[in-house]
Amino acid sequence: MKAVLNVFLVLMTLVASASNLPNEKRIILTELNGKEIQTTSIYLTINEEEKIITGKSGCNSFTINYKSYNNRSCIKTGDGISTMMACDEATMKLEKEFMDAFTNKKFRVSLKSNKVYFKNWWGKCIMVFDVQTEKSIWSFIGKNDWKLFQLNNVGQDYGKAAIKFDTTAKKVSGNAGCNNFFGSYEVEGEFITFTQMGSTKMACMDEASNKTEVEFLKVLSGKKLRFDLADQTLNFYDEDRLVMTFGVVR
Repeated sequence: MKAVLNVFLVLMTLVASASNLPNEKRIILTELNGKEIQTTSIYLTINEEEKIITGKSGCNSFTINYKSYNNRSCIKTGDGISTMMACDEATMKLEKEFMDAFTNKKFRVSLKSNKVYFKNWWGKCIMVFDVQTEKSIWSFIGKNDWKLFQLNNVGQDYGKAAIKFDTTAKKVSGNAGCNNFFGSYEVEGEFITFTQMGSTKMACMDEASNKTEVEFLKVLSGKKLRFDLADQTLNFYDEDRLVMTFGVVR
């Protein structure tokens, strides 16, 4: 009986590991209908337990139910629901193309290395996604400069306030609104802690810049913050409260 149980457990493990769906991992669209996609604003997450797909289609957020077949190597998507925001013409055009390609369709799904391929029933590749990993997240964060545009729930132009990460040395630097700052950081999963923070000591006559600096450095004062990367924005949360949002400097 024990031997039979062991065989059953091995078979169940093989079935589970054979899934081509990256469960509860964000995957970012990199190719659609044979065209390379530059934006990171189209992404999705698959929940295999609830059989739903949630994500961002460029401008709007969406949720789609799906069914899986053949040991989860094939899926059929439903209609889905989404928010109804309007964005610029190019974004809306790409969003429509993505949603038309993704909803109410049957796909053969394959996972190879860090890429997920969605092919139609005849083998034509319709979409390619990259699985977002800690390595890919920090590669993107490290290669960009980040400008502050939201602080303690106030969105505005914060002038020179910005942050830059040296992911090799685990160092951070930037401008807090008036003075330059520098320090180190430590990452544990989705949490980040800024340590050994320091700054220059220039006096600034602009009251708004001084206020920004005080709040900016207070947020980074050794607290353990949760962070995420979405839509080319870098967001920091104090518990569940969004405290800072940075955008990629172009």
